Amino acid sequence: MEKKEADCIIKDYVKPLYGFALNKTCSIAEAEELAGRITLEVYQALLKKTEFLDLNSYIFKIAHYVWAKYVGEKVKGSSQLQINDHAVISQDEGLDAMIRQETAGTLRREIAFLSHQQREIVMKYYYGSMKIREIASAMRLSSGTVKWHLFEAKKELKHKMGTIRSIGSLGIHPVRMSSLGHVGSPGSKGDTSNFLATAIRQNIAFAAYHKLLTVKEMAEELGISPVFIEDEVQSLEEYGFLDLLAGGKYRTNMYIEEPSQTKSESLHRLYQEYAAIAVEHYFLKFFAMTDVFKETGVYIPNGDMNLLMWSLVPYAGQQLGFRELEKIGHDEVAVHRKDGGYYAAYAVIAREFNVSYDRGLYYVCGDMNRISEEFSLNAWQIDTWWCGRQGGWRDNLSSDFISLMHVIKGDLPQNHMNIDAYQRLFEKQYVLRTDAEPEINVVYCKNKQTGERLQAAIPQPSEQIKEAAAQLDQEVYRLHLEGQPRHAHKYVRYWSQNSLASRTMRTYILHHLIDIGMLHIPDPHRQKGISTIMFMN
Repeated sequence: MEKKEADCIIKDYVKPLYGFALNKTCSIAEAEELAGRITLEVYQALLKKTEFLDLNSYIFKIAHYVWAKYVGEKVKGSSQLQINDHAVISQDEGLDAMIRQETAGTLRREIAFLSHQQREIVMKYYYGSMKIREIASAMRLSSGTVKWHLFEAKKELKHKMGTIRSIGSLGIHPVRMSSLGHVGSPGSKGDTSNFLATAIRQNIAFAAYHKLLTVKEMAEELGISPVFIEDEVQSLEEYGFLDLLAGGKYRTNMYIEEPSQTKSESLHRLYQEYAAIAVEHYFLKFFAMTDVFKETGVYIPNGDMNLLMWSLVPYAGQQLGFRELEKIGHDEVAVHRKDGGYYAAYAVIAREFNVSYDRGLYYVCGDMNRISEEFSLNAWQIDTWWCGRQGGWRDNLSSDFISLMHVIKGDLPQNHMNIDAYQRLFEKQYVLRTDAEPEINVVYCKNKQTGERLQAAIPQPSEQIKEAAAQLDQEVYRLHLEGQPRHAHKYVRYWSQNSLASRTMRTYILHHLIDIGMLHIPDPHRQKGISTIMFMN
């Protein structure tokens, strides 16, 4: 270590070392003497070394060593001074031995940063006492290749042992992700929330999002050994969350949003503004068309038009998406996963900041379509704060809608054989218990003709709405683009396009309709059935 750096460290530790000495001796005079000895030993040790696994621990190991030596000297002249610290280092071990141990720890750490193949060769040769020809046979390599790897490994270790290995920002302040989700079809192993369920995987994905990194560089950024992330990186690459590029470098293949208070507030105001436009120029028509919707033959729970609007408005919100505004196709961002999934993955970095609105009111999951070709059934659903459903897409099961269809048709009798199906439907509030027959609590079209009439009755958006949608897309794209790496611009564009038809916008539209008194929050026993439409036959 350079003398200037050692001087700075000693300056920082003068008071702590004096406090250590005073605590051990309980005498100001002896403390000053002991602290002086410790400081000198620490200073000399610092000048000999260039890197420390744990500087603070290293310095106080020296302090304990000097204290033990000091006590030994005193004991020779007096039997009254006792050692009451069981953690002191043996005098026989000596300071040089302690320094050797520290060096060995550094060496073990640097071996971990070698490539997988070189690390295995070094471990077999130096720690496993295997001969070169034995290693070559075990690893199916030539003896010359093994010798070359040993030479390169020793050269790398010699270089790195003399330098200070830095810890990246993620090693000190790791990120945490929230709202891990997908657009598309998840596979047998789930979606983004399953693959990025651990902190280490989340930070691997974030580390390689803004710059290309090798496994070794990721490890340095995370401040951990490459041994612990090699398998994680391999798995994320295998399932399409990381792309392996030239030079052994990886790049994250998903969208990661980094929210801020300023951006969140700007988006909130923007969504409020355009939700008001969408309501005024499109959705208010729905409330003047109640007779038209009734004439389609659609089933409305309890004949309550408010319940119909809670389902029809968010369903019709899809009409506010326009093909000409689709700049990036789903196929350009979706990935075919090894487990059969095909979806675009996204995550949001969890940031702690306050906003002027209740973010929980704008929770949304969907659009969720559950299709059964066997029963000619298509069920649509979107989850919002008002519906109170739990479990998101994982708890939205095709089997529930198939059971519901059989209840509607009257061919699912309430007996012990069907008790589980009915219990599930009652818990979901798709069916309500009554004194008479069970009541269906979901909007549905009983046949193909009814479904076609309902679809035809939904108004088409005007050119004015289309112009507003284009303007909103530009504003949303501009806000989300800030701070995003160039390779992620297509993801930003994908998630910013057709924002007027987005799930988030539909929660703002529902909120606005409540605020102006057009929608009323349903009774608690009705809420889990809203924002759902089932098309039969």
